[in-house]
Amino acid sequence: MIQMYNVSKVYSNGVRALDNINVEIERGEFIFLIGSSGAGKSTFLKMIFREELPSEGHVIIDGRNVEALKESKVPYLRRNIGVVFQDFKLLKTKTVFENVAFAMRVIGIPKSTVDMQTRKALDLVGLLHKARMYPDQVSGGEQQRVCIARALVNDPAILLTDEPTGNLDPDISNDIMKMLKEINLRGTTVIMATHSKTIVDRMRERVIVLKDGRIIKDTERGLYTYEVN
Repeated sequence: MIQMYNVSKVYSNGVRALDNINVEIERGEFIFLIGSSGAGKSTFLKMIFREELPSEGHVIIDGRNVEALKESKVPYLRRNIGVVFQDFKLLKTKTVFENVAFAMRVIGIPKSTVDMQTRKALDLVGLLHKARMYPDQVSGGEQQRVCIARALVNDPAILLTDEPTGNLDPDISNDIMKMLKEINLRGTTVIMATHSKTIVDRMRERVIVLKDGRIIKDTERGLYTYEVN
């Protein structure tokens, strides 16, 4: 489903964020992406939803060469990829419902479909009863659930999450992880960048370790470690 072949990314300031990445991710996998700050995790995720393009190599999503896509086709790629940010990026002047619906409305999807899909997404994350509230009227954990609902509203095949539990307490983090696993079991491919050893060691999913932009370890049912066995 996702392939990277000899992918490198060098920024204009000379920083090499990714260095000769080769990896394949199958549909329905749950992947933890770990590594110290600056290892290349965020750049890795950005390659998948084409926020960044490789300096070298190729990124293939569902058989499509991402860097070769015409700009007019990029929105269609991104409809199949949900993204959850650590800092929420919610619109404070819009309700929970409007935040989730916004991405669909801006691309001209009919209101009836938007309303149905938004209600479905909010129900999935347990927040339909708070649809009319504003972001500052719900807790941090609930705001993260809104972000997950927004990422899922188009029923994407891939869900990318960048430190989704980074600002949350352990109990709320556990709830978020249970939700992400349930979403994964429905068939969605989940890729999560994280620094949480507790979560990675408990869940025992596939773990990809990045160091200085390179994959140094790729383990099925892995643990949180940077060591190469």
